[in-house]
Amino acid sequence: MTMRVEPAGVDIDVQPGETLMQAAWRCGYDWPTLCFARGTCTACRCEILDGLHLLSERTDAEVALLADLDRRVRRANPRRIRLACQVKASGPITVRKPGVKKSTNNDQEAANVEGH
Repeated sequence: MTMRVEPAGVDIDVQPGETLMQAAWRCGYDWPTLCFARGTCTACRCEILDGLHLLSERTDAEVALLADLDRRVRRANPRRIRLACQVKASGPITVRKPGVKKSTNNDQEAANVEGH
């Protein structure tokens, strides 16, 4: 399935069972993060523009971190905000995540995916 990432305008192939961040890394894209997919920061959060119904249930990490974020930031509909390191898709989706770009260091990101 495909994840469209805006505003970059890129399409990323998402494999079954993969998080959105893992898919981006596997396909050679940088996805902003501070904790490198440990579910302890909110830097990887993205807004789901289309396909919300095709996403996995929120993980415990998402519930805790996004509840805290919602109290501090009210720019988007909180139901549409998900952590890319936690959420998986079962069909085509479109997300908004500024800062996603083609990686210049694929080896490090591949190591991060494998180590997760």
